[in-house]
Amino acid sequence: MDNDDIYLYDTERLHGIASDDLVKKGLHYFTDNRVIGVALENGCVVAQVEDVNDEQYWLELTLDDDNLVVACDCHAEPTVCIHAVAALYAYADQCAPLETADLGSAQHEAIQERVKKGRNEVRVKLLSGNLGFGTWQATSLVSATHWQRSYQVQIRSLDKRVNYCTCPDLASNRLGTCKHIEAVLHYAKKQTDYKQLKAAGCPVSFVYLAWESATRPVLRLQRATDMADDLAALLAEFFNPQDQFIGRLPEDFYRFSQRVYGRDDFLLGDDATRYAQQCAEDAAQSLRGQDIQQAIKQSNGVLPGLKVKLFPYQVDGVAFLASRGRALLADDMGLGKTLQAIAASSWLADNAEVERVLIVCPASLKHQWAREIAKFTGRQVQILSGGPEQRGVQYRANALFFIVNYELVLRDLSVISEQLKPDLLILDEAQRIKNWRTKLASTVKMIPSRYVFVLSGTPLENRLEDLYSLLQLVDARVLGPLWRCLLDFHITDERGKVIGYRNLSELRKRIVPVLLRRDRSLVADQLPDRTEVTLDIAMDDKQEELHGHALKAAGQLAQIAKRRPLTPSEHNRFLAALQQARMACNAAGLVDKETVGSPKLDELGRLLEELCLQSNRKVVVFSQWALMTEMVETLVRGMGLGCVRLHGGVPSPKRGELMERFQNDDAVQVFISTDAGGTGLNLQAATALINLDMPWNPAILDQRIARIHRLGQKHKVQIFILLAEDSYEQRVAQLVKGKRDLFDNVIDPAATEDAVGVSKKMLQTLMEDLSGASVDEDVAAVPKGEVIKDEHAETDEAVVSVKLDSAGLSEDEKIARQVVEAIQAAFGSRIERVLAKSGGLLVVVEHWQDDDEQIGQNLSEQGLPVAVIDGRTWRSLQRLGKASPLAEAETIFETTVPEQPQHNPLIVLAEQKLRSAEVLLAQQCTAGVMDLLASALLLKLAALARKTQAPSVTDAAVWLYADIVPSGLLTPEQAAQVLQVVSLSLGSSLPEMLIRQAASDVEQLFALMV
Repeated sequence: MDNDDIYLYDTERLHGIASDDLVKKGLHYFTDNRVIGVALENGCVVAQVEDVNDEQYWLELTLDDDNLVVACDCHAEPTVCIHAVAALYAYADQCAPLETADLGSAQHEAIQERVKKGRNEVRVKLLSGNLGFGTWQATSLVSATHWQRSYQVQIRSLDKRVNYCTCPDLASNRLGTCKHIEAVLHYAKKQTDYKQLKAAGCPVSFVYLAWESATRPVLRLQRATDMADDLAALLAEFFNPQDQFIGRLPEDFYRFSQRVYGRDDFLLGDDATRYAQQCAEDAAQSLRGQDIQQAIKQSNGVLPGLKVKLFPYQVDGVAFLASRGRALLADDMGLGKTLQAIAASSWLADNAEVERVLIVCPASLKHQWAREIAKFTGRQVQILSGGPEQRGVQYRANALFFIVNYELVLRDLSVISEQLKPDLLILDEAQRIKNWRTKLASTVKMIPSRYVFVLSGTPLENRLEDLYSLLQLVDARVLGPLWRCLLDFHITDERGKVIGYRNLSELRKRIVPVLLRRDRSLVADQLPDRTEVTLDIAMDDKQEELHGHALKAAGQLAQIAKRRPLTPSEHNRFLAALQQARMACNAAGLVDKETVGSPKLDELGRLLEELCLQSNRKVVVFSQWALMTEMVETLVRGMGLGCVRLHGGVPSPKRGELMERFQNDDAVQVFISTDAGGTGLNLQAATALINLDMPWNPAILDQRIARIHRLGQKHKVQIFILLAEDSYEQRVAQLVKGKRDLFDNVIDPAATEDAVGVSKKMLQTLMEDLSGASVDEDVAAVPKGEVIKDEHAETDEAVVSVKLDSAGLSEDEKIARQVVEAIQAAFGSRIERVLAKSGGLLVVVEHWQDDDEQIGQNLSEQGLPVAVIDGRTWRSLQRLGKASPLAEAETIFETTVPEQPQHNPLIVLAEQKLRSAEVLLAQQCTAGVMDLLASALLLKLAALARKTQAPSVTDAAVWLYADIVPSGLLTPEQAAQVLQVVSLSLGSSLPEMLIRQAASDVEQLFALMV
């Protein structure tokens, strides 16, 4: 083993120093981002790891005669602790060499991920045969399904991608490998007879499935060195000289399989057999679907066994679901997805031998589904509830429909799979599984079912991966594996971050066979008018105090997030601070549990007096927090109004009773609910809805509104949204409005755009906002530089000048200004940054010189202590985190240069920015150069495109591919160069050589752009 590899521990080596349980726990620490930092220093590994109790531990790993020696602050026994295992995983992740080439491609990055996981997350055991041709058992320590499972791996070659595994990943990823196969290959390479077995090759001929095309696989033959004459003659009938299968699928493949059956010198791969079976099933389903669709459409909306006549669009929906068998119905809220699914299920029960239908829905909707089924069909229904023994009996009931909530699926998967064995699976409000990485999504996808109906009015919200997750359940072949989907439809920067979406016309074409979407325009003439009013409510003093304190705490954590990923405890504290700020916007009592009342509650009282007491109308009131709904209930009952309150703690059987009371009892005028009642409920008795807070997700707001503004509503509807004035809540409201583009341009059948920009995740955007908004009290006295911004750009550019205004300053502040100006004069372009803390200044310089210490002393004599350190020392201190003496220090400014006077023409401004970048590089200063280069490029392109301003760097990719390239201003190759510079400007700590190369590229592009 090379010296550079002595700390690289794979699964086998880790199990040699730690127990199975400790290795698993250490792996979870690593995947949870609990390793704050790891590095090789002076021949030993140094790391910092956060424990589950939020404490941080330093540890040092060394080797003594190949034995790992661990020195950790936890002082755990045995010596190798969980922090050490996590650190070894982190070290292997950042340092381990990979054996794939062209890692820039999406395919090789996908393979790279499986190579890493195979080395670190899988244990293997030989079952039969040998290393070169045999059957193995591969057990995942962790898996996408969150269940530890074992799979069988068939090794047919040690150097070609022709192996097979029974795992679902290999069946869908189109890579020809998986982490289980890679784990076996990794193990084999360490054995002494590896080279001999690799040279020997496969002892028998075999057929396998090869993904040589991005869309369709090929059945291919691998020939053994020695082959019997009769076998060679047989293979010649079915395979061409290039070893591709030339017969028809599946007919000729079945004929071929019969003729080779029982031969010892030939292997018919399970992957090839499964593909032939899939071809047969697809052909049969296509013919069957045509007959089903014709039969349903000829019914004229009157289906046998259905007690209601369907609208024409609902007939189309029923025909679509029943004929496809596996489909996603994405109709807008209020169009009757439930009725269409029930009708299609009933038709399949009568005509396609469907005997058991499992409906998975939110707990609040279970009884509503039961009522709808009884209302429309009269068929037997069983609701799953109670303890395990009760549910065990319920699963054996004599019923067609079985209704279970999502949470119970996690507990009952084995019973559902082995006992119930549903023929049809219906997922209502399926956006619950939009994140395919969650245990819930993984578990639901493990339910075996011939037919699947996915119902969701919001199949994607802010990421294409939302839709990808749902379609994986419907038909994984539609969008292909994730790596291929990313390659086809994502626009990414150099770091792989998604910054836009493209080829949306191709995406819409692919999803048409399995996704049906109709919007409310179909029933617009049947829906009443709707008005929306936003009311800005001023916060009281206590709210402002709590709100400000929470945002300050969040801002400090956001600053840390700019340097490194937050640990789980930091991430939780950040979310908690944001949550506290949101709660303070509603009422101070939500935070301190003491303060009574709030301006929002006062406004709610005025609205209810007008709507309920004066106009005798029914109203729905929503808040995210159960405690806020308690306050509302107290207010409502104090006004003499009847009400019901729904929240997550209300048992499912009682939720239907609450809804019926509100619908049918004239004395109950107010329905108070958390978002537990935001999906599926029909509350058309109400004609007004009041939102006491703004949900992060626009789909949740739509779902709230759809409770009253839906088919069956006969009256005009009023929607009120109450927002705290000058608050974080108003920022959330602005962001919510900007999260529609992707949905409209993928799901909407009338969409025409082929590329859209990505809407940042709400949390990411807020973190970026806050990271520049936090100022610690102990440094507030030091004046900040006034940043001179580019008036033509939408976002702040790099700091190119710092101007300190002394007007109105105290004497102490004037001294601080003079010292800062003296620092600029003394160190010039060598300054990396200047920080302030506790009345002193710290200068970080790029290159330390012998007289820097004396300069610092001279500057201190001006009245403010000044210390000078080099950049390397500063970065080393940063690794101490909170323990660092600089933990609370604030950066005042970074390296600056004078900027030329600004002129309005974008082309002149672009050239000035390019010259500024050249000046910085000439002074051996790289800080801010990439920002200037990217801005210069975008400004010049905007000028050439006759635009009045340049796009922001986050919108640049979409703009380039949607506007600039089609207009002919740039070739696709040139656009890629521009995008590379823009992407690099988003990075940090770039090598100087890379920055200088980028500057050279920009100069060449400037010369071409005329």
